[in-house]
Amino acid sequence: MKWGRNLGYLISAAVIAAIAFKLRDEWGGVGESLQGFNCRVLLPALALYLGGFALRAVRWQRMLAPLKRIGFASSFGVVMIGFMANNILPLRIGEFVRAWALKKKEAVSGSAGFATIVVERVYDGLTLIGLFVLVLLFSASSPEVKRYAALSAPVFLASYGLLLYAACREEQASRFLKGLTRVLPGRLHARAGKAVESFLPGLRFLSSFRSQAAVIALSFAIWLMEGCVFWVVMKGFDMAALPHAAFFTLVIVNIAIMVPAGPGYLGTFEAAAVVALAPFRVPDSTAVSYIIVVHALQYVSVTALGLWFMNRSGWSLREIEEAEKIEEETGGG
Repeated sequence: MKWGRNLGYLISAAVIAAIAFKLRDEWGGVGESLQGFNCRVLLPALALYLGGFALRAVRWQRMLAPLKRIGFASSFGVVMIGFMANNILPLRIGEFVRAWALKKKEAVSGSAGFATIVVERVYDGLTLIGLFVLVLLFSASSPEVKRYAALSAPVFLASYGLLLYAACREEQASRFLKGLTRVLPGRLHARAGKAVESFLPGLRFLSSFRSQAAVIALSFAIWLMEGCVFWVVMKGFDMAALPHAAFFTLVIVNIAIMVPAGPGYLGTFEAAAVVALAPFRVPDSTAVSYIIVVHALQYVSVTALGLWFMNRSGWSLREIEEAEKIEEETGGG
């Protein structure tokens, strides 16, 4: 865990240093771009962004329904706490925090809750790939990015297929996974077997065509709203870029933040936007100014709301920082 944190911090520091070196003669342009930004676009951008999180909460409700029907307020609060944890803690530990918070708040098995989050990430990946294909029809991109899309699409599709099989053939999947755990030592084997039993029920919603259709529709709506956030902020900088440039940036940024980095994806988020906007002839200084605003809008709103929900639930940052304890509770059912 510690080496992973250090690696994330190192990557963020290296990327930030690379950006700073590249813009060593253009920081004046960054300041001028920020001064010319029209702050009036922040309110609609914020509304779109938080609206997307509201849809995330609704989507998660649908995914959790076979386990337990939870209210929107509870789902929304736990989602915000998880994403807040991703902003202030390294290694995307917010996914574990979210499953832990759901267990604490709604008494849903940590492993089953985490299973729904895994499926959610697969849907997000497939949706982003779908948007990426649409964007490619309207814009040029580098061969490297196209290769990444070509490689990642089969991974997400294969993951989806395996999860779907496990949902429809739960008993067979359970026997197979428990068979794999036999190589583990006694105590670890028992814990792994218990985790399998708790994890598989979290996939049950996949056996319902209606539930899947709803989740797919909500996934596209979520990412369309977030893409609109990127476009609205572009308007604040009076950038001539078309909507597909905003969605292209959205996709590339979300691909980049899969790379381990420091809390809040600092550095990788900004570097990806500069790369994504280059084909649209956006100057590096303007691209950096633009993505600073986008990142700040997302970071501040999610972190503030997440901390508010955390405090309202009676938890502390110190409590959720205990990653090993969170993972143990998540894996322990």
